[in-house]
Amino acid sequence: MKNLSKLTFIAPFLLLYACGGTNTESNQGINDSIEVSLSHVWSTDTTQLATPECVTYDPASKVLYVSNLNRANDIDNDGYIAIVNTDGSVKNAHWVEDLGAPLGNDIYDGHLYVNDGTEIVKINIESGQIVEKIEIEGAKRLNGISVGPNGDIYSADIEGNKIFKVNQAGEVSIAIESEELDRPNGVLIKGNDLIIASFNAQKLLCANLESKEIKTLGEGLENADGIIALDNDNYLVSSWSGLVHFVGNDSKVQKILDTKDQNINAADITFIPEESLLIVPTFNANSLMAYKLEIK
Repeated sequence: MKNLSKLTFIAPFLLLYACGGTNTESNQGINDSIEVSLSHVWSTDTTQLATPECVTYDPASKVLYVSNLNRANDIDNDGYIAIVNTDGSVKNAHWVEDLGAPLGNDIYDGHLYVNDGTEIVKINIESGQIVEKIEIEGAKRLNGISVGPNGDIYSADIEGNKIFKVNQAGEVSIAIESEELDRPNGVLIKGNDLIIASFNAQKLLCANLESKEIKTLGEGLENADGIIALDNDNYLVSSWSGLVHFVGNDSKVQKILDTKDQNINAADITFIPEESLLIVPTFNANSLMAYKLEIK
C-alpha cells in the first residue's frame, strides 16, 4: 500500500513485466535466483501501542504513523494514531484519538488518510487535527489504502470485494469490483495498475484500472496483508498470521520471515528506504518490529 518504498538491488533482474508474470506451473515455488534476508534491528515496547494494524513511513518528517485498533478494551471510538521515531522510540503514543477501528493509512500533501470502518479520515499532519471524514456509501469495512501521486485515494473494502476510488474533489467511484479479489486487504497504486493482496485467495494480484483485467503476481501467501513495492516489479508481502514473503518479478515466492510460532503477527507493513528497514506491526503482540533487508 505504500508508494515510497524503492531501493537499488545488489543483483540485476532480467525478467520485467508491466503487470507481473502469469500463473503457470513453471514459475511457482521458491525464488532461488537471489538471496533475500531480514535481520532484526529493534522493537518498540509493548506498553504504548495497542493492536497496531498499519504503519506508514513519512519521508518528510522521518517518523512512522501507526494505526492502533486498541482491542484491549470494549470502549467505542477508542482507536488512535501513534507517532513512532525510526529508532523505535515512541514520539507521541496518542497523537490522534477517538477513532473507531483505524486500519490502513497513507500520506498525501501534508495529510494522513486513515480507513476507519466505512469512512476515510483526513488528518492534517502539521496540526494533528481531523479535517474531514469521507463516508464511503456502499462500503462494508475499509482496510488497505493507497494514495496516488495525483491525490486519488484507493481504499480496499475487504468484505465487499471491491476497491473504491476517491478523488480530491471527494467524488467516490468503484475502481475494481470482482469476486476474484476474495477479501482484498492491502492495496497499492502503481501507475495504471492496482496491486492487491487477497487475504482469502492467498495471492498478490494486479488489476489494470482501464481494462479491469486481473493477473496473479504470486500465490501461496497465507492471509496476505501489506504490500511494499521494490525495484524491477518485485514486492514484499506480509501475512497477518506472521509471515513476510519476497515476490519476484518471475512470480516466484520466497519466505523471509516467520514469527507464527511466537504468536507474533505481521500486519500492514512499511519500508524506510534510506535505512533498508522493513517495519512490521505485530497486531496482537502490541509492538512494531524493524528488520534490515538485504538482497544479494
